[in-house]
Amino acid sequence: MSTPDDAAFGRAWDEYGPRVAAYARRHVPADDVHDVVAETFLQAWRRWDAVPQPPIAWLIGTARKVIGNSRRATRRRTALHDRLSLLFEAARPSEDAGVLATERIAALQALADLPDQQREALLLVAWDGLTPDEAAAALGIRPGAFRVRTHRARAALDQSTTPPRHATVPNRLLNEGGIR
Repeated sequence: MSTPDDAAFGRAWDEYGPRVAAYARRHVPADDVHDVVAETFLQAWRRWDAVPQPPIAWLIGTARKVIGNSRRATRRRTALHDRLSLLFEAARPSEDAGVLATERIAALQALADLPDQQREALLLVAWDGLTPDEAAAALGIRPGAFRVRTHRARAALDQSTTPPRHATVPNRLLNEGGIR
């Protein structure tokens, strides 16, 4: 890895840093602005030889990607927190603990009975927190194909499980991922 010309990089920092910060201030909370600018210039430092001159367009584009990555990470953390909260809430002892355990066992068995591709599609969204488009990219398939795969998986789950008399549909545990 080559190191950038310190003087040129320093001039870019002085000249364009405030503009990148202004861009970031319009898109993130004030507490995150410095992190966005720092990450943007870190990436510029690592790729300085490939950064076009003048670098402002590249820097703003990179800041935009840094902000997007940060937002996606925040959404994933929030979704995970929400799912864990639901699981902890559901795990509290109650009169229906036996019914809940039966539902979970039935849901996990129905999930295990799915074809590998369908099960993986559901788990990427419901348990790994990916959006359907991200999950499709992870699997190397088109988003439309991914949606068909999850639809078929959900239909198979609906048909393979008969809910206990007093219970709701066991695959509700999968709904938190937004698959429908």
